Amino acid sequence: MRKATKIALAAGAVLLIGAAGLSSLAIAKNHGSGGWGHHGRGHQSGMRHAKRGQRLMERFDTDKDGKLTQQELDDARKTLLAAHDGDKDGKLTLAEFETLWLEVKRERMVRGFQRIDRNGDASISLDEFIKPYADLVARMDRNNDGVLDREDRRFRGWRGRGHEEKNPKEG
Repeated sequence: MRKATKIALAAGAVLLIGAAGLSSLAIAKNHGSGGWGHHGRGHQSGMRHAKRGQRLMERFDTDKDGKLTQQELDDARKTLLAAHDGDKDGKLTLAEFETLWLEVKRERMVRGFQRIDRNGDASISLDEFIKPYADLVARMDRNNDGVLDREDRRFRGWRGRGHEEKNPKEG
């Protein structure tokens, strides 16, 4: 295999791990977080899933046939492990995994930074940093007492971990 192909596969594999991490978060979210998640935002959630699927296809459909096979994913993961296996023993130590993790999460971190840096000046001002959370308590305060606590989670009709809590005010 040519060196350029190996590099391309390694880069693709790194991105696969990032996508897998995002998928894990989505799975955890669907099983209930026990807290104030973004449950019930169907349209936005569907758009995120569509974008994630599109990124997976762009990065890991190595033969560009418009189909992603398990073999393509497995090969990418093998390449990723090999690229971060510093002692070449076929396993990742915690230190080796840390370098892989940080490399994969960097893209997500950059996207988060760009979302907050609304004016695009490559720095985040205090106003930009505060704005995304400016009305968070007001939006999530279901019982209108000015604070977020356990009671606010109960009033959502939120389902998680196999149970549904009902608003005690509704009977």
